[in-house]
Amino acid sequence: MSDHICKSLIFAIIAMLIVSCASNKTSVLVGGDYNEERNETDYFVIPYGSVSLPGKWVKTNYLQSSKQQFFVNKDTVTVAVSFGKTDKFEFNRNNAKKGYDFVEAYYKWEHDYFTKSGLNVDRIESDKAKKYLIFRMHGPEVNTFLLIGTKKGYTSNFSISTRKWTEKEKVEFLKNLFLTSK
Repeated sequence: MSDHICKSLIFAIIAMLIVSCASNKTSVLVGGDYNEERNETDYFVIPYGSVSLPGKWVKTNYLQSSKQQFFVNKDTVTVAVSFGKTDKFEFNRNNAKKGYDFVEAYYKWEHDYFTKSGLNVDRIESDKAKKYLIFRMHGPEVNTFLLIGTKKGYTSNFSISTRKWTEKEKVEFLKNLFLTSK
């Protein structure tokens, strides 16, 4: 009987070692394509989020550092999409900021970075209940509208750069992306 206890104890120790060495990384599935029937371009980063861009968009570059996938349409409008977890940002490693508090902290973080880089940052619109904030980053060569939002511990970041659309069109486009994203 003591041999059985000893084997069980060894098995339990090995099991604990294996579990403690297991990676905390999340498997991520990325994809999407243009859906001609719906006239939408789908993009997903499972389990973090997905979005359908209205019309046909072509993937261009991907920035690993910010996890942004860029798209361009036939009118040369550029959109960037990024999904992630709210606790993966340097200002929120302890995951203390949740919901709209995270959105505000993200805005402050971006505001500080962009202004130190010599750009202007203007707050455009926010919604505490829907947990998003839209702001504009601009300078001599840059005029980008950005939306940061959060749903269920995940963050969505959308931006649009074009001189062909009005401010109102850009804001409505960003809000629609966030409010219809999953």
